[in-house]
Formats: sequence, structure tokens, C-alpha cells
Amino acid sequence: MKKQFKVFAWDFHGTLEQGVEVGFWHILKAIAKKRGIAENFKLSEVRKLYGVTVANYLRHFFPESNEAEIREVMKDVATIQNQSHLKKYVRAAPGAIEVLGRIRAAGHKNIVLSNSHPDHIKPLIKIVGMAELIDEVYAIDRHYTHKKFDPVVEKTKVLKRIKKQDQLGRSQLIAIGDRASDINAGIAAGTVTYQFLRRGFPIDETDADYKIYHLSEILREI
Repeated sequence: MKKQFKVFAWDFHGTLEQGVEVGFWHILKAIAKKRGIAENFKLSEVRKLYGVTVANYLRHFFPESNEAEIREVMKDVATIQNQSHLKKYVRAAPGAIEVLGRIRAAGHKNIVLSNSHPDHIKPLIKIVGMAELIDEVYAIDRHYTHKKFDPVVEKTKVLKRIKKQDQLGRSQLIAIGDRASDINAGIAAGTVTYQFLRRGFPIDETDADYKIYHLSEILREI
């Protein structure tokens, strides 16, 4: 019996990669130094807030700054967080390359569904060595925008569109991510959901179909 074609919709930050938050921690410290602000920023605190927008990170760590200053600091972040900076810190998550490769070898499709800007996420996929393993990238640009929108709503729209265009049943579209927004979008779109639980990071409560500690557990789907 021929196996069903499947699409694996991956969150990127915190799921397929590791280390970006360490680089961001160093950026926060560099900005504080540049602006003459005393700091004692902890990496654990950065991880606790993981997934919020850049603006909200800055509001938290620089509470005395007004909105105009926050916008200026965001420009500093974008300047510092270039490819040279990212190469120092960002790596593929353990097992990610192997899992993506085995999914592709089995005839299925990998896509990335990210909150980041396309100009940020696509170079990162190359940096971590996944460019040949990802078929499509959907980036909704929540992290750097000043606009307010619900990432669950935006991700659900993308997943429903993919489901319709590829004529996929529920078991054929698998959404994988570490945050509640990833899982809730998958549930709303009618997909199978996997929550990746990262040790050392806060864990969102979700109704994911599966909760896993290693990406290799996804391979049960192929």
C-alpha cells in the first residue's frame, strides 16, 4: 500500500535551531553598554521571554525607554544581528538535519512557518545547513513589526491554505513547534500537532497531540 504524502510544517526558532537567543542576549548587553545603561541581564531571563517581539524584549530590558527610543534601538538590533553575528551563535538543533533529510528521502515535504521576517529567516536556514532540505518558507514577520496581530490567526491562515492547495487530510499535515502559538495554529487548521519541549526553556501548556523532547520522535510519521 502506498504511503500518504505528508507536509511537515516546522517552526524555526527554538525548534529547528538553537542559539539565537544567546546571540540576542549579547546584543542586549552591547546596546546597554553603547547607551551607558548599567545591566545585569541574565540568559535565563532572555529565555523566559523567548518568543515575544523584539520591541517587547526591549521594553522589558530597557523599561525607562519611551516608544521613540525603542524604535531606535530596534534599528540597532537589526544592524547588529547580521549574518556574521548569527554565524557565531546559531546552530541546527540536535537531530534536525537528519530528521529533515529522512523526511525528504521518504518523499515528503518540509516547510518552515516562522514569526520572523523573510530577510532574517532565509539566510538563517542557509547558515544552519538546511537550505536543501526545506521546500518552502512562510514568514509572517511578527518579531520586527510594530503592527499588532495574532500569530495564531496568521499561522492558521497559512496552514489552511497549504492544506487546501495540496488537498491534504488531517493526518497529512503535521505542525511542529515549541510555543503555544505554533500548536494552537495547528489545532485551528486541523493538523496533527507536535510540541517540542526544550530543556532550560519555559514550557507552554498546550493540547498538542504529541509532546516530544527530541525531533527524531517526528519520524514515526514517515
